[in-house]
Amino acid sequence: MSLSDMFVWRSKKERERERQKYERFAFPYGEPQRGEIERLLKELLPKEPGKTAMAVYLLGREGYLGSFKMDDEDRAERTKEESLNGAIYRLSLQLSGRYKAYLPYYLALILADVDIDEKLQYPSAEELRKKAEELKESLGLG
Repeated sequence: MSLSDMFVWRSKKERERERQKYERFAFPYGEPQRGEIERLLKELLPKEPGKTAMAVYLLGREGYLGSFKMDDEDRAERTKEESLNGAIYRLSLQLSGRYKAYLPYYLALILADVDIDEKLQYPSAEELRKKAEELKESLGLG
């Protein structure tokens, strides 16, 4: 949200339409996908409150994919490097101090999620932990 968005009045219908658009962007496969993400976040980051973990995850995911307000064509033009840097940047803004160690775990889940299809066959939490360790090494996140 930009600063100018704070001064724009929206009707309840407009706010609901925007919320639904964001939900479709965040969870294209609906509630089952949301449930899987919540479950994996609890397994990967058991000390993090669920709502906090989901908020950070969604900010990182939006950093990876581009804003939900972007059109699909602009989003598709993003390179893998731009996407990765966008996610790392957005996650870094949210994770400071000891929480910075969580960044590769969020990133591993984001990378798994963007490749998911309607079958929702996510890697296990253990596989995501291994991927997080690889990301920590390869991207210098540790």
